[in-house]
Amino acid sequence: MTLNAPVRPAAIRRRPFVVASPYLLGAAAFLAVFLSRRDRLPDPMATHFAGTGRADGFTALGVFPYAALGVLLVPAALFVWFARAEGGRHANGRALVAVAYGIAGFGGFLLTDLVVANARAGSAEDARLGPWQLAAALVVAAVAAALGLLLAGRSVPAVPEGPDVPGAAPRLPLQEGESVTWTRTVGSRALFACGPALLALGLLVTLVADWGSALTLLVPGVLLPVMAGARVTVDRHGLTATAPWLPWPRLRVPLDRIEEATSRDINAWKDMGGWGYRVHPGRSGLVLRSGDAVVARLTTGSEFVITVDDAATAAALLNALVARDRAHHGG
Repeated sequence: MTLNAPVRPAAIRRRPFVVASPYLLGAAAFLAVFLSRRDRLPDPMATHFAGTGRADGFTALGVFPYAALGVLLVPAALFVWFARAEGGRHANGRALVAVAYGIAGFGGFLLTDLVVANARAGSAEDARLGPWQLAAALVVAAVAAALGLLLAGRSVPAVPEGPDVPGAAPRLPLQEGESVTWTRTVGSRALFACGPALLALGLLVTLVADWGSALTLLVPGVLLPVMAGARVTVDRHGLTATAPWLPWPRLRVPLDRIEEATSRDINAWKDMGGWGYRVHPGRSGLVLRSGDAVVARLTTGSEFVITVDDAATAAALLNALVARDRAHHGG
């Protein structure tokens, strides 16, 4: 039996269904429009458009609906998986739902409008897809994202593990010469999910426009999964954060720069102004989610913050290592 485990509200329990809903609705709307206009659609269909809006790429009529459904349902499966794994524990789960809804709105509108454009033109060569249609897809995406945020429900605060002393962390007892390491992986599922979502959007834009227009989506889509996680370590070197599977980039605060460490609840937006590596007057750090965080007060008077589970244990070990380092150096 798990003690002190928070009961998840109904809105959190149904979050995977909430995430899947716009994709299922988008797929149903697309199929309804496609089937109702199938007799008027050219074969092949115009599916790629130059900057002028003229068609310059085509896809077989029999292939197009399966490709379009794949563009909608593959991101849906990814977002449902992330929503189930996140379980409503962190505030970025609400952002994940908003992103999922925005992607569904953009993709569903654009694919459906592509069918309408082909049916209206009569021939694939005469089909047009102009900038206003892309703008309309972005408006639909924004409205859908706002709706997703409303439907997401509140997140459940994570229950910290290990010692939990508000405002201060105790010092763990260390034997002379004893080597101790604490490590934990932290990540933002919302940021990680944005990677494949942006890749899917980039491929969709490539399908209807060109590679140049899609680069602003494809490049972040590749980089975001790499930047969405970190391995946090406390050992004789100090407080270190690296990418989970790469030795670089690395953030490290050595023991001789740390005055004292505590654990504290951090709100990503309110306290740090967002996610990622943040720099504020008197405070900097790596914030991949809201919640429990190690807060190291530096010898300069500023703070270095890393959000991570079991932060109280990490802070207690850090205090013990700092005290031993000072004793050895006569501080």
